[in-house]
Amino acid sequence: SLPPGPWGLPILGYLPFLKGDAHISFKNLSKKYGPIYSTKLGDQLIVVLSDYRHIREAFRKEEFSGRPHTELSSILGGYGVINSDGKLWKDQRKFVYERLRNFGVTAFGKGKKAMEARIMKEVDMFLKSLQSQASTNESKGVDVNPLLATSISNVICSIVMSVRFQNEDPQFERFMNLIDEGFKLFESMAVVNFLPFVKYFPSLRKTKKTLSKNRDEMGEYFQEKINEHRTTFDSSNIRDVLDSYLFEIEKAKSENRSDKLFNGMNHDRQMQQIIGDLFSAGMETIKNTLQWGLVYMMHKPDVAKAVQDELDAVVGRGRLPSLEDMPFLPYTEATILEILRRSSIVALGTIHAVTRDVKFNGYTIPKNTQIVPLLHAVHMDPELWENPEEFNPNRFLTPAGRVTKPEFFLPFGVGRRMCLGDTLARMELFLFFSSLMHTFRIESPAGQPLPNLKGNAGVTITPDDHRVYLIPRKLETSDSCEFLYPKIDTTESALRNRG
Repeated sequence: SLPPGPWGLPILGYLPFLKGDAHISFKNLSKKYGPIYSTKLGDQLIVVLSDYRHIREAFRKEEFSGRPHTELSSILGGYGVINSDGKLWKDQRKFVYERLRNFGVTAFGKGKKAMEARIMKEVDMFLKSLQSQASTNESKGVDVNPLLATSISNVICSIVMSVRFQNEDPQFERFMNLIDEGFKLFESMAVVNFLPFVKYFPSLRKTKKTLSKNRDEMGEYFQEKINEHRTTFDSSNIRDVLDSYLFEIEKAKSENRSDKLFNGMNHDRQMQQIIGDLFSAGMETIKNTLQWGLVYMMHKPDVAKAVQDELDAVVGRGRLPSLEDMPFLPYTEATILEILRRSSIVALGTIHAVTRDVKFNGYTIPKNTQIVPLLHAVHMDPELWENPEEFNPNRFLTPAGRVTKPEFFLPFGVGRRMCLGDTLARMELFLFFSSLMHTFRIESPAGQPLPNLKGNAGVTITPDDHRVYLIPRKLETSDSCEFLYPKIDTTESALRNRG
């Protein structure tokens, strides 16, 4: 038998009754039907999981690791790693994970140091740009979004295809416009995933055509980078993820198995989509989380001051924080964790599909059912978090002041399809957030209301457009941001080395 759930209408299912943001509607339904419930959206059966134990149990099983076959996946053609399935997905996930580790996306060793230097190069550019804009737009504040987008994008683009952009680069601005347009088009096409017949409506046919054009233009840009890499490729000097793919392609050719590589799919299309997957996943979520961090610091000046007091005590005023400081900055780390919990920007998690009929928790779930992990409900569950609406970093600290992460904290998902770049994300969030807080006081511009905390639900939950009033906190060694990646003497701070 299926899990319980609300009845819908013929053909339309429960779609007409979903009001407002989907994650809120789904959370309200879980209060009525329990932590596992089912419903139909159009002709698509979905099962919603709102208990972290069920999410963990389900997503560690191989039969729950499929991806929905939607209009979006048909446009993407099954390429890449995010929307691919089966053997291609397994092979590509393993390949990309290993290559990211090779290029420094690791929690240990020399690679971690190299990645930290790469990130700090972008942090330095970001802080200098902020300082410049803060001095020229003092009265109205700074729009941090485009500056963050460039710096965060440069981290992942340098790893994937050895590309860096400058602020206000026309090519990058066009690139970002395509990403933003793509997300909006995906949202407007979402109804087709549940009511396939509406794709023949004139407005949605136009949307699909625009979406395909959007994908083609991005593909053309990525193909330029692939072609450039081919002309300069040196198998003894693998520069980035794209070179790693070219190496695999050449190796497959030499072993007469080229037709089997990538499950027989087009090699260039696969590389295009991998670049797109890594770029969109590696930029949008980090950028939005950091923007939410600024919003919460404007709302919670006491938390912002506590973070800065800790940074001053541990790091001092002569340099920026480093990853080596992280164990000695528990309140700063706890604040980042609370930003992740409270914003829960991927509110519905990564939607899975079951690859065969399965029995789960006493229920039968048919093949191709979509499985929704309701992460927003987990992170806002009053049974798990005291006063979940309140922004309180102390919930991630033990009485002894050490950082603790409960098993029901799932910001990067869980299981076989959890975020590939969670290690990189943690590095970026810590280095960007701590450096920003160490360099500026964060306030709302005079006469402007604080951004609301509800946000705007789409592919991710984004804060309202806002500006930030930045007040420089002078470093002892410089009046400007001339403090690119510091070399750290691990004996320099007694406080930093306690324990």
